[in-house]
Amino acid sequence: MPKEAPDKTDSDGMLFVAHWTHTPENCPGRSKEGATMLNEFWAKRALAAKKGIKILSGYVAVTEHTYYITVQAKDYQSLLEFFEPLAPTQIGGIHPVTTMDEWTKHIDPKRKR
Repeated sequence: MPKEAPDKTDSDGMLFVAHWTHTPENCPGRSKEGATMLNEFWAKRALAAKKGIKILSGYVAVTEHTYYITVQAKDYQSLLEFFEPLAPTQIGGIHPVTTMDEWTKHIDPKRKR
């Protein structure tokens, strides 16, 4: 199981989970062009980091044709640009999230409000 993301400061940016999926017929792994697109997209992580996007994790549910990518970003527009290569062939969403550690601290009944 992945380690809980460390507590962050506001300067680190917001946390997001990107969820992308496709049909079996539209799977990037089924064609040279699709595989090239996906490999080129994933290779641009260093460029994304220069734009303030930190990739925290990336997982593929192969039999479900789904990607889950957790990122920390300072700028939403840069995040959209990073994921743009997936948009023509994938259906997805980018969801703002918080860590379970942060959330349980926030809802702790013992916390002074």
